[in-house]
Amino acid sequence: MIIIRSQDRLDLMKVNRIEVNREQVYAVFEGESNFREIGKYKSERRAIEVLNRIQEAIIAGTKFDIINKDGVRYYKEKVFEMPVE
Repeated sequence: MIIIRSQDRLDLMKVNRIEVNREQVYAVFEGESNFREIGKYKSERRAIEVLNRIQEAIIAGTKFDIINKDGVRYYKEKVFEMPVE
């Protein structure tokens, strides 16, 4: 699971599955039969490049921990922002 901000910057969503269909990138919501376009690019090749960047972000980790001034550790989730172009 990863949190993604849509290309138009209007949506922020938890996504379990991402698909590329030609030049569009879609978030598919598990347990539901709906999907949402989260990015549209000039070519299928560019859409796949963006999908590869999402994969790299997931591999690098979707959460990081912070220790506050009181010494308490907590976790924050990273957000992947869909590239404009």
